[in-house]
Amino acid sequence: MDDLAGKAVKTGTTASKFLTPSERQSVERAFSRRRDVILTFDGGFDVAERTRAIFTNPDWGEYSRAEFLTALKISYRKQDTLGHRDILGALMGLGIERDTIGDIINSGQLTVFVCLPELGNYITENLTKAGRVGIEISQISLDELPVIQEKLTEKTDTVASLRLDSILSVAFSVSRSKAAELIAAGIVSLNHQICLHPDKEVSEDALLSVRGFGRAKLMEVGGTSRKGRIFVKIGFYA
Repeated sequence: MDDLAGKAVKTGTTASKFLTPSERQSVERAFSRRRDVILTFDGGFDVAERTRAIFTNPDWGEYSRAEFLTALKISYRKQDTLGHRDILGALMGLGIERDTIGDIINSGQLTVFVCLPELGNYITENLTKAGRVGIEISQISLDELPVIQEKLTEKTDTVASLRLDSILSVAFSVSRSKAAELIAAGIVSLNHQICLHPDKEVSEDALLSVRGFGRAKLMEVGGTSRKGRIFVKIGFYA
């Protein structure tokens, strides 16, 4: 990342490959205070999980998104069923590395994904099947990518405190002791970072992930009940 930032100062703009949310956070912490380059994250979609870190020299103006992102659409027969794993597996079968592919959106009505521009033609010409489904790849403009909205199932409950083990207990309907076990096992992530501290305070809008259980979001922290418990609203990702 230091090399990319330094190159941007000299040439105008550079970009990393696609970063995971955890990697993005690390880059943000390391480069957010630099003034010789502007740091932007772009994954094609407004709420993309996998994004490229784009470094731009402020004296060179804005970067062109099409220079760093290519959007591809997958078409297949209506009677066929195509899953996220099928698509990713087919891409990996072409010898493509995961960090060259951004988010894959498979909504049923529209299946699209984002990749590095240099792979666009290669994928279009060579990806003809995913799983057992015959497919056709075509390039679309970034403006044609769908607007992704969070689909959350909400529930309201109370907790004794905003400790991680307490929030996990309510969010995933397990005991506090079981929540502590999950944390100690290293399978609990808080805002995309593995957290091993059951007493870590969870703030509003925090993202929780437990391997094998799913993902949730602490959407709202409210007032307290007569017994001193804290009202919380938690959303579960579909």
